[in-house]
Amino acid sequence: MLISGIGFVWVRRGSDFRSDFVRELVFYLGGPCLVISSLTGSDLSGASLLAMGRNAVLIAAVCALGFGILIRLQRRDLRVLLPPMVFSNNGNMGLPLSLFAFGDTGLTLGVAYFVAMTVLHFTFGVVLVSGRFDPKALLRSPFVLAAVISLVMLALELELPAVLDNTIRLLGQMTIPLMLLTLGVSLASLKVRDLATATVYGGLRVLVGFAIGLALASFLGLQGAERGVLLIQASMPSAVFTYLMAEHYQRSPQTVAGIIVMSTLVAFVCLPLVVWLATGSGGPA
Repeated sequence: MLISGIGFVWVRRGSDFRSDFVRELVFYLGGPCLVISSLTGSDLSGASLLAMGRNAVLIAAVCALGFGILIRLQRRDLRVLLPPMVFSNNGNMGLPLSLFAFGDTGLTLGVAYFVAMTVLHFTFGVVLVSGRFDPKALLRSPFVLAAVISLVMLALELELPAVLDNTIRLLGQMTIPLMLLTLGVSLASLKVRDLATATVYGGLRVLVGFAIGLALASFLGLQGAERGVLLIQASMPSAVFTYLMAEHYQRSPQTVAGIIVMSTLVAFVCLPLVVWLATGSGGPA
């Protein structure tokens, strides 16, 4: 919250912050390096990482079904409201929380969740917003390519040379602070227009996400870091990237921006409780 607050105040006081440059730096360099260093440097089995990715897909599917029905009953536009309800901020907020709550193991599990959601965003998300599927968008995603490289290395039990491993790890370490700063900048830039819709849908994004995560964790009998990271990632607010998609395809970007802002504010209030429950202080570890 403090680092995000620095980004927020930085922009509010009129200082320059080149968001496009920082986003490209994270998207094309820091983020992929974080994926590779986390997945290849972990003691977790490939099965555990794939299971976390599967759980992310399951949570997204339940959110899409439940919120899709709600939006249809209200006769609202699925292409506008469904993306911010399905795709949550698993990068800017989810990864730091997973790291700080469960250390390197939590970060690796959080990355597995984040990569799965990234793949969904560039497939189902693009189809939903644009009405067509562009496989090139998926192939162009550095996060997806980094995940494929990591999985191949894990499957073949390959290790990077020390100089390359240290370089990738160092570049990856810049990602989380930059993500948090960018989150604060985004909150300072986005405006809430339809307050009623933004508040209702923003609150539901966090609360329903947590409920689904808790139900899935209990059903699968997850324990420790796997349970905790799943709860944290499922409870994240709407992804800022959904606003960029809405703006690109002209799907009421101001409505999406309002949901992002309000869901983030709700998340800031709820996160202490979520982390308390996720780390086992409020329930079974």
